[in-house]
Amino acid sequence: MKLSTPSLAPPTELRTRLCEGIELTGEVKFTEVMRVETKISGKVVSDSGSLVVSEKGYVQAVIEAGFVEVFGVVEGTITAKYKVQIRSGGRVTGDIYTPDLNIEHGAYFDGKCHMTA
Repeated sequence: MKLSTPSLAPPTELRTRLCEGIELTGEVKFTEVMRVETKISGKVVSDSGSLVVSEKGYVQAVIEAGFVEVFGVVEGTITAKYKVQIRSGGRVTGDIYTPDLNIEHGAYFDGKCHMTA
């Protein structure tokens, strides 16, 4: 009998997109997938959704989500239940709490990483 570990994949269907020209300050809550192409300041929260910060995105906030993928800029603490990915060209300044961290060549990370179970 072969036992396999269930694979947890991030949500893939884009539900929310914050485009250029919008600037949000405060607390943003979302489910599923949210793509940020603008500036957010404050707090970004999702129980298990995916946050994608695009090349034009700038997030200055405390982030709590299932998955976080950074192509743009994040300044603040990231707590991801499952995984954080900093893509080439992405910049993160702040601490990261996650069980799985991937930093691509060409990405920038200045902070502490706390690997959680």
